[in-house]
Amino acid sequence: MEDIVLRKLRQLAGAGHMLPPGSRVLAAVSGGADSMCLLHALLTLRASLDITVAAAHFNHQLRPEAEAEERFVRAWCAEHEVPCHTGRGNVAAQAAAAGTGIEETARQLRYAFLEDAAEQAGADRIATAHHAGDNAETVLLHLIRGSGLRGLGGIPPVRGKVIRPLLTVERREIEAYLARHCIPHVEDASNQDTAYRRNYLRREILPRLEQLNPRLNQRLWESACQFRREDAYLDGAASAILASLTRLPEGALSLPCGAVTALPEVLALRGIQLLAREADPETVLSAAHRQAVLNLCRSQHPSGQVDLPGGLVARRSYDQLELVRTSEPSGTFAPAALALPGVTLCGGWQFTCRQAVCPAGKFNRPRTFYLALPEHPRILLRPRRTGDVITLPGRDRKTVKKLLIDAKIPRRNRDALPVFDCEGVVCALTEFGADQAFLPQPGQLAWLVTANAIS
Repeated sequence: MEDIVLRKLRQLAGAGHMLPPGSRVLAAVSGGADSMCLLHALLTLRASLDITVAAAHFNHQLRPEAEAEERFVRAWCAEHEVPCHTGRGNVAAQAAAAGTGIEETARQLRYAFLEDAAEQAGADRIATAHHAGDNAETVLLHLIRGSGLRGLGGIPPVRGKVIRPLLTVERREIEAYLARHCIPHVEDASNQDTAYRRNYLRREILPRLEQLNPRLNQRLWESACQFRREDAYLDGAASAILASLTRLPEGALSLPCGAVTALPEVLALRGIQLLAREADPETVLSAAHRQAVLNLCRSQHPSGQVDLPGGLVARRSYDQLELVRTSEPSGTFAPAALALPGVTLCGGWQFTCRQAVCPAGKFNRPRTFYLALPEHPRILLRPRRTGDVITLPGRDRKTVKKLLIDAKIPRRNRDALPVFDCEGVVCALTEFGADQAFLPQPGQLAWLVTANAIS
């Protein structure tokens, strides 16, 4: 009889079309029990599923044990001949510089690394080890916060190239699997700290709820699946609001107020969220914001406006609703040290750096370029300064200011492009690439830099 973990993984992967034959899977492996179970299970099933498997470990540099955990994952993968990709980032420092929370910053850096590692590995799937208990915690945390259907849908089994094939597996089944197969793992002591809400829920609340229903995790999984189906159906019905959408200059959107008010209220409120996402995919409106926009459309007054998150404004102009962006980038951001290697968040940009051999041909592109740097380089990402100069390949030396003006970069965006400062010298400029003096020769080991705008 097939092991219950393998059976559940195979069933969920099949139902969700997670692992079609020929899939190249990158497993996110922290070294903990869940991720070691995931990696071992995927390796066990790779022949029957016709997939290839590699591992990826990200060192958040948050705990003294982090270095030992990285060594553990490397060693286990080497012993079992599993390709292993590793990366690291100073999460605490970047969170402080960006003014974001530790958990949010850790997640951003980790997933950025996983995307980059998947590209290096040629993987078309990234597998994470979220299990049934994680999903139950997520559903209950969203319920406590007062979420709608989307939050109550819990952790999606598939999101883009990210798959979660253990979502129906219980934690006790994972522990039994590790014991049966003598698979070592590491323990994260911070998981015991009930000062964190998720840990408090896991250790103090869920055991009491399971006394009321021993199959709580399964029931919450079934409910979450139903909520996701209903959420998708309602989004589809609400998308009728977008049929009347007109795109205006500067990214503004317009549609008749009647397109909103003609829908039942539950669909109109959803349609307003869909409209906001058309303006900015990252925008999430609160229930109060959505209701305010609906009230604006219903109003007898021919004008009015509602301020929304992310610098968006909903304006009423007679019978038209317009969504416009009024806030411009401030152009100011805190300098940050470039992680070599690693992932760095700075000024609305994500920079990924790794060592690679410089190829022949055109390799100095605006968002992907190679840098020849001194040994133990210290690169600072900072706003431009008066007097900064750069010489792009095949072009004359210019001040950064003149270069940006000649390239017709809007004034509001010029100070938002991080400068790469190597001990006081500009070695590269975001959106333009490397300075001529820092270009490597083809075949030379150099630093490959990839830049992606995240805001």
